[in-house]
Amino acid sequence: DDVEWLVTPVTPLRVTVTVSSTYEVGGPSTAVVEGPSAPLPAPGVPVPPTVIEDLSTRLGNLEYRHGVLMRKMEEVSDAEVADSINIGEIHPSVATVEEQVDSRVDTYPSSQMAVPGQDVIVGLSQQVQTLQTALHGTELQNQQFRTRVVEMESHVGILMSYMLWMEERLTVLEKRLPGPPQGPQ
Repeated sequence: DDVEWLVTPVTPLRVTVTVSSTYEVGGPSTAVVEGPSAPLPAPGVPVPPTVIEDLSTRLGNLEYRHGVLMRKMEEVSDAEVADSINIGEIHPSVATVEEQVDSRVDTYPSSQMAVPGQDVIVGLSQQVQTLQTALHGTELQNQQFRTRVVEMESHVGILMSYMLWMEERLTVLEKRLPGPPQGPQ
């Protein structure tokens, strides 16, 4: 599947938060949370340090996947530019060969088509067909790349909303901690 890499487990660099004890959840939050619903513990209920570590890990995974997605989009975009260049190079060739065929055909009346240049005309006609087929294939591939870019942009939007949601959740949980966590963040 084209998006298989989005759902495969990844092992990015993990954000580590060292917490020495269980924290009490503070007062009600005023933060607006969008995205998947995962309820926060009620005020006064202990929040295990693993909840914050889990959210940090999930956020790290989303950031890693976002980076992978952005690199994939750059690759597709680069391929699309290369295809556009190829299409630009093929169009003049097709036009030139078509002009040569037309000029040779116009030179001879239909009763005199069995002339030495007829083989050249047939060869040029075949070249025109080959170039037109290549052009059509390149344009089709270019359209497929554009479709993939649109799909990837959609995935970026989804990942960004999840990342923002995770950051908001972390912020809410961190604000409810009685003091700063000990150790590196």
